[in-house]
Amino acid sequence: MFFAAAALAVGALVGFIAGLTGIGGGVLMVPFLYVLYERLGVGAGDATPLAHATSLMVIVPAAIRGLLGYRGTGLVQWRAALPIAGVAALAAAATAPLAVRLPGSTLRTGFALFLVAIAADLLLRRKDHEAAPPPGRAQLLGAAALGLPVGVLSAALGVGGGVPATMGMHYLLKLPFRVLAPTSLAVITVIAAAGSVSYLFTTTGPLPFRGVVGHVDFGHGLLLALGAVACAPLGVWVNRRAPVPVLRRMFGLLLAAIGATLLVQNA
Repeated sequence: MFFAAAALAVGALVGFIAGLTGIGGGVLMVPFLYVLYERLGVGAGDATPLAHATSLMVIVPAAIRGLLGYRGTGLVQWRAALPIAGVAALAAAATAPLAVRLPGSTLRTGFALFLVAIAADLLLRRKDHEAAPPPGRAQLLGAAALGLPVGVLSAALGVGGGVPATMGMHYLLKLPFRVLAPTSLAVITVIAAAGSVSYLFTTTGPLPFRGVVGHVDFGHGLLLALGAVACAPLGVWVNRRAPVPVLRRMFGLLLAAIGATLLVQNA
C-alpha cells in the first residue's frame, strides 16, 4: 500500500515536470526505483538497468500526454525535433544493450556537474536575449548532431533526454525559451520509446516479482505511469501562463536541485 501511494506521488510529480519543462522525469523515477529494488532484494547487476528501462517506459505515456496539451499552439518546432529524435533514437537503441557495462557513477557525476553549470547560467542571467535560430540546413545539421549525445545519455542514465535536448536546443540551436518544453516532449517521446524497446530484448537474472519483459518492469511502472499521465496537463497549464523569465528561473532551480541530488548520491 505504501509503495502504491509513493509511486503515484512520484509519478504525479514526474508528469507535472514533464508538462512544465519538457523533462521526462527519469532523474526522479530512477532513484525511487533504486530504493524499491533494493528493498525487494534485487541484485545490483539487475537493479540499475531495471530502473533505467522502467523509467524510460513510463516517460513515453507521460510525454505523449504533455505533448497533447500543446496541440494547436504552434509551439512544437518539428524542424528541430524530428532530426534530434531520429538520431537520438538510434543512439539510445545502440547504447541500451551496453548500458549495463558503463561506469554509471562516473556518468551521473559528470552529468550532475553539467546540470549545475547550466542552472547557474539560467538563474544568474538578468535578461533573456533571444537570438535568431540558425537558417534551414544549418539548423537541421545542428539538430541531427545534437541527437547523438542526447540519445546516449538517455539510455545510459535511464532518462528521456529532456535535459540535454532542451539545453542543446536553447544554447546551440538558439530556439526561444517558450518553445523548449513542447519541442522537447516531441523529442523524448521518440527517444524513450526507442530506449525502452531496446531494453525489452535484454535479459535479467531471477527476480522476486513478475511483470518484467527484458529489463522493463511493467508491474511496478504502471502506477508511476498513471500518476504521470494524470498530472502532465497541469504542468502544461502552468507553462502556457507563466512569463518566460519565470519559466527560466523555475527550470534553473529544477536543474540545480537535480544536479545537487546526483552529486550527493554519487559522492
